[in-house]
Amino acid sequence: MAEGPYSPLKDKKNNDMRITISEKWKNFKNLGIGKALAATVATHINSVSIGMCQGYSAILLPQLEEATSPIQANTDEGSWIASLGVITNPLGAILSGILMEWLGRKRAVQLVSIPFFVGWLMIAFSQNLLILCIGRAITGMAIGMGAACYVYVAEISLPEHRGFLSAFGPIFVSFGVLLVYCFGYFFRWQMAAVACGVTAVISFITITFIPETPTWFISQGKEDKATKSVVWLRGDNDQAKNEVVVLSEASRSKKKTEENTSCLSIFAQPSVWKPFFILICFFIFQEGSGLYVILYYAVNFFQESGSTMDKYVLSIIVASVRLCMSVVGTICIKKFNRRTMAMVSGVAMAISMGVAGTYEYFYGSQSVSSRPWSWIPQVCIVAHVCGSMLGMLQLPWVMIGELFPSSVRGFMSGIVSSLAYFFIFLLIKGYNTFLAYLNVYGLMWVFAAISLSVILFTLLCLPETQGRTLIEIENSFHGIKTKHKDVEARKQNECLK
Repeated sequence: MAEGPYSPLKDKKNNDMRITISEKWKNFKNLGIGKALAATVATHINSVSIGMCQGYSAILLPQLEEATSPIQANTDEGSWIASLGVITNPLGAILSGILMEWLGRKRAVQLVSIPFFVGWLMIAFSQNLLILCIGRAITGMAIGMGAACYVYVAEISLPEHRGFLSAFGPIFVSFGVLLVYCFGYFFRWQMAAVACGVTAVISFITITFIPETPTWFISQGKEDKATKSVVWLRGDNDQAKNEVVVLSEASRSKKKTEENTSCLSIFAQPSVWKPFFILICFFIFQEGSGLYVILYYAVNFFQESGSTMDKYVLSIIVASVRLCMSVVGTICIKKFNRRTMAMVSGVAMAISMGVAGTYEYFYGSQSVSSRPWSWIPQVCIVAHVCGSMLGMLQLPWVMIGELFPSSVRGFMSGIVSSLAYFFIFLLIKGYNTFLAYLNVYGLMWVFAAISLSVILFTLLCLPETQGRTLIEIENSFHGIKTKHKDVEARKQNECLK
């Protein structure tokens, strides 16, 4: 039969294609990732705002140094403006932990948008340095509150998808950094702040349409609502019932244990204090590797390293590379285990900073025009950014939502996040001082040494969490080796398919 434009043969092919697409979408939903992915994207719109706030000082400070700027800031004031985006992070992180336990994970995530919106408006319409600094401090508090995003995503995800979905946070942060660098290239800092405020409004509205986490509903004794939440996320009633049964059993078991222990002794349990010290050390290595210095002082850092390219264009290039590598890092998190990624990332960052520091040691005293291979520092900085996105940037934040037991997950994630942000504040505020004492090459060598030390930390301390349920991870700190029956059954079914 001839195949004309309206022939039965062509209609049959179109129907087969529609059936194939329909089956693929059905299989995608059956994996339990369809709506969970949508909820993750909605949650991490807040992370776009976080990236904007983190990158904003890089476009703000050079403009404040211009003679035509309505607000002037010297070097010391500039360091305070940059660090004010960090100093209030611990307050926001602690507040986030309280809100997660009191109002739930979803509301804690949604409330992040409010201080972001207020802070950006204050910055946009500030007429003096004081109002500008207050606006920076408020947006900094919102960054700390953003820790709730990782807890929310961890609790709505299946074990095999948790790392992949949690890694969306750094992707959206990287996108926010790129956006704000682009705003700085095209607009003045006031208009850039207005554009950032719009993102906060979008985030608040979007989060209205996603459910609360099943884990929080179970902790409140609301099993019916937990079942509805899982049905929304998975699209499968039978799977939802099984998942809620497992969560309920784990919750009842923990409550029985906690009834026989005091409040303080709960925090003395291995499943609480071990993750606490592991994560604190991980964050110290992360921040000591220099990735946040490059983020907050991108334009200034390129000037110090002798860049001849337009500083804003180079910042946009680095932010674009960071965004692309964050996508690569997310794919790697799904395919490779956490420990391998941490070590590869540490080695890549150590090599790039080591080479850059050595170059600056030998040629830093020469004028930029007379330096041989003057492109080396810029390439090394880009390589450092690429290396950080393979593990060191994402993993500590991903593991905040994985390591702690559900009974203290909200509170402890807030405590750890607050300390992590405090360390970032010390580093950002002290950057100019470190630079004065160590010079550029010395600072780069310190970053390289700390990055290399990650290998030893990973081998000795960092647990593997890929593909394990949150209950399994908790039990591992008590020395209990368990394997979730439902997870095993699901993996067997996937293998059969």
